[in-house]
Amino acid sequence: MRFRTAVAGLGVGAALALGGVSAPAQAAPDENGASSALGPDCSTGENLTNGWGKCTTPGNYKWRVNVRCTLGGSGSSSIVTGATRTNAYCNWGYVERASIEHFR
Repeated sequence: MRFRTAVAGLGVGAALALGGVSAPAQAAPDENGASSALGPDCSTGENLTNGWGKCTTPGNYKWRVNVRCTLGGSGSSSIVTGATRTNAYCNWGYVERASIEHFR
C-alpha cells in the first residue's frame, strides 16, 4: 500500500522513469455520488448495537460514520479528522448498515 501511495504521489513522469509502474486509481464516491481517484482508505463494520468506521490515510480530511437501523432508526458519529476510528450508535433498533460520509 505504501508503494502504491508513493508511486501515485510521484506523478506520471516519475512513474515512467520507474519502468512504467503505476497503481490503478480506485474511485471512492463522495456524498454527492462524484468520484475521487485519490480518496482516503477507509472501512466500515457493524455489530448489533453500533457501526464503526476506520480511515488509515493520513491527512486533514473530515468524515463521520452513519448507521441505518431496524425500525427506521438511524445514528451518526461526531465529525472526525484524518486517520482514526469512530463509532455510531442507533437511536433505536439494531444496526443494519454502516457507511462513511466525507466532507470537503
